[in-house]
Amino acid sequence: MRLTWRDATSTALVVVGLAMAVSVVAGWGWPLLGSVRTGVIALAVIGGIACILGSPFERSYYFDPFGLITAIVGMAAVAFSVVGGLITDAPQYLLALMLVTGMLWALATVRHAVEGISASPPLRPVTG
Repeated sequence: MRLTWRDATSTALVVVGLAMAVSVVAGWGWPLLGSVRTGVIALAVIGGIACILGSPFERSYYFDPFGLITAIVGMAAVAFSVVGGLITDAPQYLLALMLVTGMLWALATVRHAVEGISASPPLRPVTG
């Protein structure tokens, strides 16, 4: 598979979301981003949109072991970070959400870039 416009759009969204989160942590004073909670909400929404754009709709990705593990671990980490950040307003949860968002984006983009490339032809059952 090759990278598509969906991957480029997801990349742009993740960069914007991470920049917004960094602005909260660094105290840059961007409008509407005055607390960790608003940073968590902004990154969760933008990361969710990027995740939807980057998800493969062509095949049953979630039955693949890699896809299943990525979805379970990633969503658990996102849920933990979002809930923790909204309850405690602690920057550690926003940093964790930034890390998880970046890792999920990297995993998806690398997978899309190399998926379907094989060093040898697929094995076929011997018949006859």
